Amino acid sequence: MKKADTEAPRVAPIAPVLLLALAVAESLLSLYQWMELVLVRSGGKAICSVTATVNCATVWNSAFASRVHDLLGVPIAALGLVWGLTAFGLALALSYRQNAGHPTRALAGALKVTSAVGALSCVSFGVGSVNAGALCLTCLTTFALVLGFAGVTFKLLPGAFPPPTHELKGSLGWSAGLAVAFYLALLYPGLQTPGARTATLEVAKPTPGSATAVGSDEGTRQVAEFLTRLPPVEQQALSDTLAAYRRSPVPDLSAFQPRARRGPANAPTRVVDFTDVRCGHCRALVGVMKQLEEAVPPGALSVEARQFPLDGECNRVITRTDGSGLSCLGAKAQICLEAAPDFWDLREKLFAAQDMLTKDLILQIASSGSMSRDRLAACIASAETQAKLEQDIAYAMVFKPDGTPLVLVNGREGSPAGGWLYAMAMARGDPESKAFSGLPPPR
Repeated sequence: MKKADTEAPRVAPIAPVLLLALAVAESLLSLYQWMELVLVRSGGKAICSVTATVNCATVWNSAFASRVHDLLGVPIAALGLVWGLTAFGLALALSYRQNAGHPTRALAGALKVTSAVGALSCVSFGVGSVNAGALCLTCLTTFALVLGFAGVTFKLLPGAFPPPTHELKGSLGWSAGLAVAFYLALLYPGLQTPGARTATLEVAKPTPGSATAVGSDEGTRQVAEFLTRLPPVEQQALSDTLAAYRRSPVPDLSAFQPRARRGPANAPTRVVDFTDVRCGHCRALVGVMKQLEEAVPPGALSVEARQFPLDGECNRVITRTDGSGLSCLGAKAQICLEAAPDFWDLREKLFAAQDMLTKDLILQIASSGSMSRDRLAACIASAETQAKLEQDIAYAMVFKPDGTPLVLVNGREGSPAGGWLYAMAMARGDPESKAFSGLPPPR
């Protein structure tokens, strides 16, 4: 046997240091993204959600990210943490064995395998981000760290890639073993992380005669009790949202008269939501609003539907377009249905079919009720519908949204979180209600 086959490969002293630093940085960033994801899905706003285009929440809530979460039981941020911890463990083992004078061929091969998997994942997740039509700054930083780690392993670690057959088993054993162990360790918190499209509102439906509970001492007690059942992260998100709501001014909205509204005009809590038919979070909001209307006493809430398609083809404030025209067609179809008696049912059907939408399916669903397809097509093409869409966009831009959904409560920007909307409805839209006194201080 040749001496070269038995010698431990020579590793540059700086290599383990760089690998450990990059792995720690990537792990901490992935953990931060995971925490921000929970905050977003609890009704808060991520720091990296800057505009409609530069918006990490849009990427995190994309169809691709949702499929990964549903398939593996953990969000993509958790997979990033699994990778980072695996990379850290391998780099730490390499450093130890190198200092102890033990063979490191298998570990060097494992680090290269892990780097290759990370680089391929960056490509896959990058494509998913492009398809979501938004830029995620924290995701780009993660990609840079992973690719930097790969650069160090392939530049400074000895050995061929892929490892020779007689070394491959050991390399895969190290890499896969650590990855599976960390994945299983993170699976439980991953399963507890709310999905982008599985938002629910777990509140008791009102009992007969409970309408007087809204805003009363009993209503205050119900809200306070509901808030205590929320996880701490949701309580904090609700407190932060409430503080922002209290500070926000009430702009003059007299130029925007209601068009499609369900519920009494004098309801104490009046919600206006701006949605995009292809927005996953909007789909969740539509489901939550339906639950909310069933959960609060009659007359406590009204809901008005508005459109804000995230497509530059029909929205002058959006710079990008995916060329499909689905968001624009969905918005105009809903505007045409506003006066129809089955508007709300058809709206829910459009959002329920979100993953399968085509132009033909939008027209098929929208014309499956009281409006014929010919009449619908004529309405969609009309100047009046375009004018109404432009009015919705102008209305939304009063609040300078960075995406959808945009939710207004009594003329001020609120949150799409079901818990916050339920609490506000039960408190008669009063942000100073005693029901909120048990919340933690806002950050």
